[in-house]
Amino acid sequence: MNKLFFGFLLIFVDFNLNLNGHTLNIFPDWAGYCLIYAGLNDLVNEGEHFPLAKPWCLGMAVYTGAVWLLELLLGETKLGIIGWLLTLAAALVSFYVSYLIIQGIGDIERNRGVSLGQDKLMKAWKLYVIFGLAARALVILAPLAVICVIVAFVAAVLFLVRFNSTRQAYNNLQLDQ
Repeated sequence: MNKLFFGFLLIFVDFNLNLNGHTLNIFPDWAGYCLIYAGLNDLVNEGEHFPLAKPWCLGMAVYTGAVWLLELLLGETKLGIIGWLLTLAAALVSFYVSYLIIQGIGDIERNRGVSLGQDKLMKAWKLYVIFGLAARALVILAPLAVICVIVAFVAAVLFLVRFNSTRQAYNNLQLDQ
Protein backbone atom coordinates (compact mmCIF):
# COMPACT_ATOMS: atom_id res chain seq x y z
CA MET A 1 0.00 0.00 0.00
CA ASN A 2 2.98 2.31 0.62
CA LYS A 3 4.08 1.98 -3.00
CA LEU A 4 0.59 2.92 -4.18
CA PHE A 5 0.54 6.02 -1.99
CA PHE A 6 3.97 7.24 -3.07
CA GLY A 7 3.12 6.44 -6.70
CA PHE A 8 0.01 8.62 -6.48
CA LEU A 9 2.08 11.31 -4.81
CA LEU A 10 4.53 11.34 -7.73
CA ILE A 11 1.67 11.49 -10.23
CA PHE A 12 -0.17 14.33 -8.49
CA VAL A 13 2.89 16.48 -7.71
CA ASP A 14 4.50 18.24 -10.65
CA PHE A 15 7.78 20.04 -10.11
CA ASN A 16 9.22 21.18 -13.42
CA LEU A 17 12.57 22.71 -14.29
CA ASN A 18 12.63 24.66 -17.54
CA LEU A 19 16.02 24.89 -19.20
CA ASN A 20 16.47 26.39 -22.67
CA GLY A 21 12.93 25.51 -23.71
CA HIS A 22 13.19 21.98 -22.36
CA THR A 23 11.10 20.78 -19.43
CA LEU A 24 12.34 18.32 -16.84
CA ASN A 25 9.71 17.04 -14.43
CA ILE A 26 11.62 16.13 -11.28
CA PHE A 27 8.75 13.89 -10.10
CA PRO A 28 7.81 12.17 -13.36
CA ASP A 29 4.46 10.45 -13.74
CA TRP A 30 6.11 7.36 -15.25
CA ALA A 31 7.97 6.78 -11.98
CA GLY A 32 4.68 7.08 -10.11
CA TYR A 33 3.05 4.50 -12.37
CA CYS A 34 6.05 2.17 -11.92
CA LEU A 35 5.66 2.44 -8.14
CA ILE A 36 1.93 1.80 -8.41
CA TYR A 37 2.60 -1.21 -10.63
CA ALA A 38 4.99 -2.60 -8.02
CA GLY A 39 2.38 -1.94 -5.32
CA LEU A 40 -0.25 -3.75 -7.36
CA ASN A 41 2.09 -6.76 -7.56
CA ASP A 42 2.29 -6.72 -3.76
CA LEU A 43 -1.51 -6.66 -3.44
CA VAL A 44 -2.46 -8.98 -6.30
CA ASN A 45 -3.74 -11.66 -3.88
CA GLU A 46 -5.72 -9.19 -1.77
CA GLY A 47 -8.55 -8.61 -4.22
CA GLU A 48 -9.79 -9.16 -7.73
CA HIS A 49 -9.50 -5.52 -8.81
CA PHE A 50 -5.75 -5.10 -8.25
CA PRO A 51 -4.70 -7.43 -11.12
CA LEU A 52 -7.17 -5.66 -13.44
CA ALA A 53 -5.34 -2.36 -12.93
CA LYS A 54 -1.89 -3.74 -13.82
CA PRO A 55 -2.02 -3.58 -17.64
CA TRP A 56 -3.59 -0.10 -17.58
CA CYS A 57 -0.93 1.06 -15.14
CA LEU A 58 1.84 -0.39 -17.30
CA GLY A 59 0.39 1.37 -20.34
CA MET A 60 0.34 4.67 -18.47
CA ALA A 61 3.96 4.16 -17.37
CA VAL A 62 4.99 3.69 -21.01
CA TYR A 63 2.86 6.59 -22.30
CA THR A 64 3.91 9.08 -19.62
CA GLY A 65 7.53 7.94 -19.96
CA ALA A 66 7.43 8.64 -23.69
CA VAL A 67 5.85 12.07 -23.11
CA TRP A 68 8.45 12.85 -20.40
CA LEU A 69 11.31 11.86 -22.70
CA LEU A 70 9.93 13.82 -25.68
CA GLU A 71 9.47 16.95 -23.56
CA LEU A 72 12.99 16.55 -22.21
CA LEU A 73 14.57 16.11 -25.64
CA LEU A 74 12.36 18.29 -27.84
CA GLY A 75 10.92 20.80 -25.43
CA GLU A 76 7.25 21.57 -25.18
CA THR A 77 5.39 20.69 -28.36
CA LYS A 78 2.07 22.13 -29.44
CA LEU A 79 -0.09 19.34 -30.81
CA GLY A 80 -3.38 21.24 -30.83
CA ILE A 81 -6.53 19.15 -30.74
CA ILE A 82 -4.55 15.88 -30.99
CA GLY A 83 -2.55 16.82 -27.90
CA TRP A 84 -5.75 17.76 -26.07
CA LEU A 85 -7.36 14.42 -27.01
CA LEU A 86 -4.26 12.47 -25.92
CA THR A 87 -4.23 14.34 -22.60
CA LEU A 88 -7.92 13.63 -22.11
CA ALA A 89 -7.48 9.93 -22.95
CA ALA A 90 -4.53 9.67 -20.54
CA ALA A 91 -6.61 11.33 -17.81
CA LEU A 92 -9.45 8.86 -18.36
CA VAL A 93 -7.08 5.89 -18.13
CA SER A 94 -5.48 7.38 -15.02
CA PHE A 95 -8.90 7.81 -13.42
CA TYR A 96 -9.73 4.19 -14.31
CA VAL A 97 -6.50 2.90 -12.71
CA SER A 98 -7.24 4.77 -9.48
CA TYR A 99 -10.87 3.56 -9.59
CA LEU A 100 -9.72 -0.07 -9.82
CA ILE A 101 -7.34 0.48 -6.91
CA ILE A 102 -10.14 1.94 -4.79
CA GLN A 103 -12.32 -1.05 -5.70
CA GLY A 104 -9.41 -3.31 -4.69
CA ILE A 105 -9.34 -1.59 -1.30
CA GLY A 106 -13.04 -2.41 -1.06
CA ASP A 107 -12.14 -6.05 -1.81
CA ILE A 108 -9.73 -6.04 1.12
CA GLU A 109 -12.41 -4.55 3.38
CA ARG A 110 -14.93 -7.24 2.41
CA ASN A 111 -12.44 -10.13 2.50
CA ARG A 112 -10.98 -9.21 5.86
CA GLY A 113 -14.03 -7.64 7.49
CA VAL A 114 -12.23 -4.37 8.26
CA SER A 115 -12.65 -0.72 7.34
CA LEU A 116 -9.86 0.97 5.42
CA GLY A 117 -11.83 4.09 4.50
CA GLN A 118 -12.73 3.04 0.96
CA ASP A 119 -16.00 4.99 1.08
CA LYS A 120 -14.25 8.28 1.95
CA LEU A 121 -11.55 7.60 -0.61
CA MET A 122 -14.21 7.05 -3.29
CA LYS A 123 -15.90 10.36 -2.45
CA ALA A 124 -12.59 12.23 -2.77
CA TRP A 125 -11.89 10.39 -6.04
CA LYS A 126 -15.28 11.37 -7.49
CA LEU A 127 -14.65 15.03 -6.66
CA TYR A 128 -11.22 14.86 -8.25
CA VAL A 129 -12.57 13.19 -11.41
CA ILE A 130 -15.43 15.66 -11.86
CA PHE A 131 -13.28 18.76 -11.54
CA GLY A 132 -10.27 17.22 -13.28
CA LEU A 133 -12.39 16.43 -16.34
CA ALA A 134 -14.12 19.81 -16.15
CA ALA A 135 -10.74 21.59 -16.13
CA ARG A 136 -9.62 19.66 -19.21
CA ALA A 137 -12.93 20.15 -21.03
CA LEU A 138 -13.13 23.87 -20.26
CA VAL A 139 -9.57 24.64 -21.32
CA ILE A 140 -10.92 27.07 -23.94
CA LEU A 141 -12.84 29.00 -21.27
CA ALA A 142 -9.87 30.08 -19.18
CA PRO A 143 -11.65 31.56 -16.11
CA LEU A 144 -13.84 28.48 -15.62
CA ALA A 145 -10.91 26.17 -16.27
CA VAL A 146 -8.82 27.95 -13.62
CA ILE A 147 -11.58 27.48 -11.05
CA CYS A 148 -11.86 23.80 -11.97
CA VAL A 149 -8.07 23.36 -11.75
CA ILE A 150 -8.06 24.88 -8.27
CA VAL A 151 -10.90 22.64 -7.09
CA ALA A 152 -9.27 19.61 -8.76
CA PHE A 153 -6.03 20.43 -6.93
CA VAL A 154 -7.88 20.58 -3.60
CA ALA A 155 -9.62 17.30 -4.45
CA ALA A 156 -6.26 15.69 -5.34
CA VAL A 157 -4.84 16.76 -1.97
CA LEU A 158 -7.96 15.37 -0.27
CA PHE A 159 -7.54 12.11 -2.20
CA LEU A 160 -3.90 11.84 -1.07
CA VAL A 161 -4.88 12.53 2.55
CA ARG A 162 -7.61 9.88 2.38
CA PHE A 163 -5.28 7.43 0.67
CA ASN A 164 -2.66 8.02 3.34
CA SER A 165 -5.26 7.15 6.00
CA THR A 166 -6.11 3.99 4.06
CA ARG A 167 -2.40 3.15 3.78
CA GLN A 168 -1.89 3.57 7.51
CA ALA A 169 -4.96 1.45 8.32
CA TYR A 170 -3.71 -1.29 5.98
CA ASN A 171 -0.21 -1.16 7.47
CA ASN A 172 -1.69 -1.46 10.97
CA LEU A 173 -3.76 -4.42 9.76
CA GLN A 174 -0.58 -6.08 8.50
CA LEU A 175 1.15 -5.49 11.85
CA ASP A 176 -1.75 -7.07 13.74
CA GLN A 177 -1.35 -10.33 11.85
